[in-house]
Amino acid sequence: MTQNLYYGMIAAALLSLLPLSCTFLPEREEPLPPEVPESFSEDTGQPSPHQLWWEDFGSAELNRLVTEAFGGSFDLRQAEARLRQARASAVIAGGNLYPEVNLTAGGGATRARTGDSENRVTATTENYSLGLAASYEIDLWGRVRSTANEADSLVLASAADLDTVRITLAAEVTDRWLRITVLKSQLELVRRQLDSNRTYLDLLLLRQRKGLATALAVFQQDQIVAGTESLIPLLESQLDTTRYELAVLLGRPPRSEIGLAADQIPKVSPLPEIGLPSQLLGNRPDIRSAYFRLESSDWGVSAARANRLPALALTASVGYRSVEFSDLFDNWFAGFAGALLAPLIDGGRRSAEADRALAVSEERLAFYRVTVLNGFKEVENALVREKKQTGYISLLDKQLTAAKNALLEARLRYQKGDIEYLDVLASLTSVQSLERGVLSARLDLLLYRVSLYRALGGRWNEENKN
Repeated sequence: MTQNLYYGMIAAALLSLLPLSCTFLPEREEPLPPEVPESFSEDTGQPSPHQLWWEDFGSAELNRLVTEAFGGSFDLRQAEARLRQARASAVIAGGNLYPEVNLTAGGGATRARTGDSENRVTATTENYSLGLAASYEIDLWGRVRSTANEADSLVLASAADLDTVRITLAAEVTDRWLRITVLKSQLELVRRQLDSNRTYLDLLLLRQRKGLATALAVFQQDQIVAGTESLIPLLESQLDTTRYELAVLLGRPPRSEIGLAADQIPKVSPLPEIGLPSQLLGNRPDIRSAYFRLESSDWGVSAARANRLPALALTASVGYRSVEFSDLFDNWFAGFAGALLAPLIDGGRRSAEADRALAVSEERLAFYRVTVLNGFKEVENALVREKKQTGYISLLDKQLTAAKNALLEARLRYQKGDIEYLDVLASLTSVQSLERGVLSARLDLLLYRVSLYRALGGRWNEENKN
C-alpha cells in the first residue's frame, strides 16, 4: 500500500508539472524580411513555380542534357545525401520525445527437476526470467521539443538547398550549351572571314603583278590574314574546354561523346512571368533555406535556454522471474522512479551556450535579410542587363550595316584609284570585328536570360526531376 501511494504521488507531481512545458524562442521586435518593394522594374504576370524554364530555348538537345545532368551529376547526389542525413538526424532528435525501453531475456527459460527417492515421486518446474529497462525525460521546459523542431527546420533547409543545386545545375548546363553553340557559330564565321581575307590577298597579289598595288598593301593584307587565322586556335580551345565542363556536369569523363549537334543560336523568347517581389521569398530556394536555418537557430536558442533549468528524468530497471510466461509483463511499469536533475555548478557552461545560440540566431537573421536583398538585386540586374543588351545589339546591327556599306564604297573607290588600300583595310577590319562582336553580344543576351531564370528560382516536384 505504501509503495502504491509513493508511485501515485510521483504520477500526480508529473501531471502537475506538464502544463509548465514552454519554449524560450528569441523575441522579434520587427518583421523578419527587410523592406520588400511593391514590384520589379518589369511586371509580366504571375510566375509558375514549377516551370521548366530551359524548354523556352526550344532545343530538344538542351532538354536531353538537363535531364541527363539530373540523373548523373555528383553535385546533385551530394545534396541528396545531405538531405537524407538531415532527415535521419531529425528522426534521432525526435526519438527523445518518447520513452526508451530495453528488453533483456536473462538467459531464457530454465528447467529444474526434483524428486523423492523413497516414494519415487518426481516433479519438473520451469522458470522464466525477463528484465526491462526504461528511461524518459519529462519535457518540462520544451528543451526536447525545441531540439526536435531545430532538426526538423534543418530538414526543410536541406530540401531547399537541394532545389538550389538543381536550379544551379540546370543553369550551368544551359550556360555551357549556349556557349558551345555560339562558339561553333564564331568558328564558322572566322573561317569564312579567313577565306575572304585570303581572297583579298590573292587579288592584291594579282594587282601588284600588274603594277596596280603596292607591296605595302600586300603586307597589310597578309597581316590581316595571319591575325584572323590566329583566332581559330583560341576558339577551338574554348570550344573543347567548354565541352569538357559540360561533360563533367553530366557526370561523365571530360572527353566523353555527349552528342552535341546543335549549331543554330536560339532566339530569346519574350520575358517570362516575373511576379511580385514578395513572391520571390517563397520561390527562391536560397531564401527559403536561409529562413529555415534562422528558424532552426531560434529553436536552438530555446533548447539552450531550457537546458539551464532543472530536468526531470524517469528511469526504471525491473527484473522478474515467474513460472508463467504471461506474468512477466504484468505491472512492469511499477518500477519507474523519478529523478529531478538540476544544474547547480557548471562554470557558466550552460549560460554561455545559451548566449552562443542567441548570437548564431542573430547572425542567421542578418544572413536571411541580406539573402533576400541579394535576391531582389539579382532579378533587377538580370532585367536591366537584358533590356540594355537588347538595345545594344540593335545598335550594333545598325553599325554593322553602315560598316558593310562603307567597305563596299571603299573597294569601289580603291579600284578607281581614288584612295589607298589602307582605307579598304580599315573598313574590312571594322566589318569583321563587328560581325564577331554581334555574336558575342547575342551570347551575352542569352546568358542574361539564364541569369534571370536562375534569379527567379522556383520550387521542385517529382515531375521536375525527370
